[in-house]
Amino acid sequence: MNTAKIDLHLHLDGSLNIAWAYDRALKQGVIKSETTFEEFYDILFAKNIAHSPESFKKFELVCDILQTRDDLFDATYDLCRRLDDLGLIYAEIRFASQQHLKKGLTQLDALKAVIDGAKKAMEDFDIKVGIINCLMHKGDAEPFNHAENLEAIEASKIMYKKGLVGLDLAGFENNCDYKDYAPYFEIVKKEGIPFTLHAGEMGIGEHILDALSMRPNRIGHGIDCIQDQRYIDALKQSEIPLEVCVSSNVKLTQNYASHPIRRMIKEGLKVTVNTDNMIFARTDLVNEHNQLKMIGISEETLIRSTYESLDAAFCDEDTKGYLKEKLDKELHA
Repeated sequence: MNTAKIDLHLHLDGSLNIAWAYDRALKQGVIKSETTFEEFYDILFAKNIAHSPESFKKFELVCDILQTRDDLFDATYDLCRRLDDLGLIYAEIRFASQQHLKKGLTQLDALKAVIDGAKKAMEDFDIKVGIINCLMHKGDAEPFNHAENLEAIEASKIMYKKGLVGLDLAGFENNCDYKDYAPYFEIVKKEGIPFTLHAGEMGIGEHILDALSMRPNRIGHGIDCIQDQRYIDALKQSEIPLEVCVSSNVKLTQNYASHPIRRMIKEGLKVTVNTDNMIFARTDLVNEHNQLKMIGISEETLIRSTYESLDAAFCDEDTKGYLKEKLDKELHA
């Protein structure tokens, strides 16, 4: 059985320990004092009608809990502990430093807090962790948070190779012309920082071509590639790995068989299996693998996907070598 696992697409704010989050939300006044745990649970697990700016409001709630250095540190440390319990050997945890400034932190402060939480977890547990900082689609157009996105790049430049392993573009991808965000990643490329892009998740397959034109190292989701064979062919030619998160994208119905991952694998795309948001999707990586086996994806295919994840990881070559030895040993025990 494949016990060693790697998660490359995992959001900190969407993967909090829900009991801890409830306690912090009460103490900080983020929710009303009369809010029960059951009501809090329902808020976080409410089904989205569709991807829309409105559907991202639940992220505002959990981000409001993470506005101090201690809370960012503790949340990261706890997530790493839970991942270690699940048997993960490596994870790349992403968050948006610009979302954590309401109580006086700078983006660099927020980034350092998350990195420090991961470093402490790596001292205490048998897991390797890299941090990804997200630029954000926000408002109705790219200029809405232009300064914040530039600051995120500057903070990331300082922390690259000091715990930060890459950058991302996240948020509501349909708010304007996708390529309006390309200039940010020209800066990132000049700095030599790897990056991934959320693209082709929210109904517009053309965004996959837009993302490919920006020459990312990976693409998050990419499931709208099935809208047009041209998108599939472009991904195949690029050989860029996809960070596929099945439960996250079928959460309205939980019909795993309806997800295009099987076709994506059949088409020969580089598919990695990930969780996205463990709270909102009610999942973890063990569950993802189990559900995929139930819809006919073989253990051999999942092992191959894990090796694809290792190849696509943003960590340094020494860490990759260590992880490969560990993966080989655990998978062939």
